[in-house]
Amino acid sequence: MEVYGLNLWAAMGSGMEPGFVAALSVQLPPGCRWRVAHDPDAWWTGERMLLAGILNDQRGLIWGLADRKKRGAPPKLIGPSTLAKDATRKLAAIVMSRDELLEALSRPRKEVDDG
Repeated sequence: MEVYGLNLWAAMGSGMEPGFVAALSVQLPPGCRWRVAHDPDAWWTGERMLLAGILNDQRGLIWGLADRKKRGAPPKLIGPSTLAKDATRKLAAIVMSRDELLEALSRPRKEVDDG
């Protein structure tokens, strides 16, 4: 109702099927109240992520150019909670020789049914 000015409860009553509600919810715009109510990180649309990235880069640059003795702790990242978790995550490297890599790449691949 907020985006399109349409009240489905008044138009259809409470007899809506779950599949119908799911089909409608997929079409809601990113950052709408319904999505944010279920996932707070849904507020971070593409535009907001780009702006937060620019701001994070500027803050990091200013912090990096400051005097090392006076600058203090690095600035906290602005963005969804998943961004802060992924920034500190360390992934273990997969080490293999050149021959192992070539063997893995030469294996036959299956076709994937894309539905």
